Amino acid sequence: MSFALFLSYLAIALVRPIELFQLEFGEGRPIFILWALTFVSSIGAALARRQSAAKPAHLLLLAALTFVIALSHIKSGWLGGAQLSLAHFSTSAGLFILICLNATSFRRLKITIYVTVASIAVVAALGVYAYHTGFYADRLVLGQQSGFDIDTSQFQDPDGEFGESGSRTIVPARDVSGLILWRIRGLGFLNDPNDLAQAMVLALPLIWSALRPGASMRNALLVWFPGTVLLYAIYLTHSRGALIGIASLFFFGLQRRLGTARTSLVLGSFGALAALSGFGGGRDFSAGEESAGDRISAWYAGMQMLKAYPVLGVGYGMFTEHHHLTAHNSYLLCLAELGLVGYFFWMGLIVLTYLGLKQVMDRQPATSDSYRLAELTRSALIGFLTCAFFLSRSYQPTLYLTLGLGVATWYCAMASASGTGTRALAVPAWMKPTLTASVTMLVTIYLFVFVNTSLR
Repeated sequence: MSFALFLSYLAIALVRPIELFQLEFGEGRPIFILWALTFVSSIGAALARRQSAAKPAHLLLLAALTFVIALSHIKSGWLGGAQLSLAHFSTSAGLFILICLNATSFRRLKITIYVTVASIAVVAALGVYAYHTGFYADRLVLGQQSGFDIDTSQFQDPDGEFGESGSRTIVPARDVSGLILWRIRGLGFLNDPNDLAQAMVLALPLIWSALRPGASMRNALLVWFPGTVLLYAIYLTHSRGALIGIASLFFFGLQRRLGTARTSLVLGSFGALAALSGFGGGRDFSAGEESAGDRISAWYAGMQMLKAYPVLGVGYGMFTEHHHLTAHNSYLLCLAELGLVGYFFWMGLIVLTYLGLKQVMDRQPATSDSYRLAELTRSALIGFLTCAFFLSRSYQPTLYLTLGLGVATWYCAMASASGTGTRALAVPAWMKPTLTASVTMLVTIYLFVFVNTSLR
């Protein structure tokens, strides 16, 4: 019962059918009610089974991060800000916990992955359909001019009217003026095209978990077709960060088979093809391009915030109170808003998850299901984190969905191998890599800002 509720919540949270088709029902907060029921039943079932993929180290890092989020506002005397921040972050933290409580066997883990990928593929397909037909395009397609969102209701397509909602006021695919950049999106926490693109990047490697050798028809239906839809939908988001995320997937997927030199050549060709195809919607990838220049300015502002508030940052969600743009970098956003303390716990949870997947790959045969799932989940995490370098997604549910799948994969693989319970990596095993990763990312951002500002 609890697992069925969990799968229902996961699918509805990603697809958001109520917000798309029955917006008035959202006033009763049905998703929150479903989340509450799922959370209570999942805790009860986990206690009865005495099983949870998350170990004390995972939960303590998540709890410490949550505490710092609240403390970042309490330190300035804004108790209301602490409450609002905890309420906002609870969706992400709750999703991580729900996955760890429910995906405690290989069967459950695979079903969870299938539901995740299928839900993201449905969102992608709806976005593609909206782009080409105008079906609810006012909700599923974002129009931008010069980098700013515009009200698409001002545009009328006489062939696109659809019902009383006017959801077919325009068919984006028919617009050949070149004045508007049309970008597909989802709903809920996938409402931004970049968020949807990032979710699809993590879904791309996970979709290969359904691949079966020799089952050509099954593979075409469950792998190749949805994979093609995801790639096309990523193109329609025109997310430059997603393009870099896809490149990282190719690099780590091909490097072991082709070597570094050949892989770099393939990726260079891929980048050239993406540029020629207008993947970025006419926006350049160089630091000299206007939006990229704004991004560098935001990074510089974030470094100044960290310098002024190094311990607990300027406060969760407060970056734009100190700069007119968000950070456009998940690592720097966390550093600026939560300081070095919050950033350490945030990075620690990521590193601990990554090391768990690496542990599985080090100990399991390369031909085993455990190894394959760990490799695919690690690729999803790498793809997401690569996108995160250019997007402000430190606290988005999609990241904690990925981390939850990573922890569950580690737990199921290690429990299956030992036949008993599992223990998380000892503190020294993950603390040093966390410190190394934290410093490396901070230095990388600083050098990137320094080089680009010096060249101007």
